[in-house]
Amino acid sequence: MTSDQRVGIIVNVAVYVALIGFVLYRQMSRLPLNTRRLVLLPAVIAVFAVQQLSRQSFTVDLGTVAFLGLSLAVSVLAGLWRGTTFRMWIETGVVMTKGTAITLVAWGVLIAIRLPFAFASHAAKYPQGLVIGELLLALAVTFAAQNAVIWQRSTRLTTVPTDAQRA
Repeated sequence: MTSDQRVGIIVNVAVYVALIGFVLYRQMSRLPLNTRRLVLLPAVIAVFAVQQLSRQSFTVDLGTVAFLGLSLAVSVLAGLWRGTTFRMWIETGVVMTKGTAITLVAWGVLIAIRLPFAFASHAAKYPQGLVIGELLLALAVTFAAQNAVIWQRSTRLTTVPTDAQRA
């Protein structure tokens, strides 16, 4: 491995650690629910994922399809679980959200489950662009699932029962 490759790996790791730190900070912060952000973040990440995947030349075989399918299934399940872990309340008419300790645990579980995917992609000698595209797609899907649960929970939180429903 050349020194340029080592520097590239160090820079990639630093970028990933910074992104993970930023995401965890935001999710653990007390924030007003922003519907635009619920949709925009997964959509933007998905665009980058599709762009990255479309630039790759790789053989679409059963192994690759299974790899991507399992990755996306794990991401959906993790996102659905994580969406249930947020504390939500209404403050001055605005729905507020804040991650809990269980939110951090859910992220830790997802990261631990994702590590074998990284090792498997390396063992299968997938191109780096495919690996990055798959990771971005998995992130988009996990955020979309999480945000769908948060949105659904917020609608129940803001629905005020009518007199007939209370009876």
